[in-house]
Amino acid sequence: MLFMNIQKNKLKFYFLLLVTIGGLAGIFIYAKSSGILSHMTSMEDLKKYIEGYGKNAYIIFFIVQFVSVIIAPIPSNVSAVVGGMIFGMWGSFFISMVAIISGSIVVFILARKFGRSFTNKFVSHKVSDKYEQIISSKRGELLIMLMFLLPFLPDDIIGFLVGLSKMSLSRYFTIMLLARPWEILAASALGSSNIIVPWWVWAIIALCVIFIVKNGNKMEDKLINAVK
Repeated sequence: MLFMNIQKNKLKFYFLLLVTIGGLAGIFIYAKSSGILSHMTSMEDLKKYIEGYGKNAYIIFFIVQFVSVIIAPIPSNVSAVVGGMIFGMWGSFFISMVAIISGSIVVFILARKFGRSFTNKFVSHKVSDKYEQIISSKRGELLIMLMFLLPFLPDDIIGFLVGLSKMSLSRYFTIMLLARPWEILAASALGSSNIIVPWWVWAIIALCVIFIVKNGNKMEDKLINAVK
């Protein structure tokens, strides 16, 4: 009886895994065949592409945010700005959060199941070597939260590396719920114009962006050394 229950649980697991992989493959095939990835190189182009689907635009935006966790040229927080322009702050926020967390969970499960042979297809050895050991350490949770909160850290690859660690999915999910929303909410609000930003604030933001682009790698290395 116990053996039969174990076999049933295994069958359920592999069925869910097959459905997950099939769904993920379907989204990738659609993203590639529809040309959606070619429209993700600029915010304005992406906005026009999504709006072109009319009533179904929210489905396309969901796919964009889901795929952004894995292969998108535009980071998910940047595409959330585009979502804010189209759906408003809360529409963009909720669609983005559901899509990003769903994508992150799928990536986590696949990385946990298929290991390094899977993650190496999406994460470079350089990035993997830099973060994997720290994520698996006692301060790994702190680094994950910082990667979600700070704009110069590669937050979209976290799911791959956490999947290789010993962290449970429930723990990772909790960290995502605590740290992930703030950047997405701010980006969605910015895109929706719910936040009235004076010109001098835009000037400061532009200077900060330039500073991060020029010094992001140095800031990243200093932070990693501090967390170690």
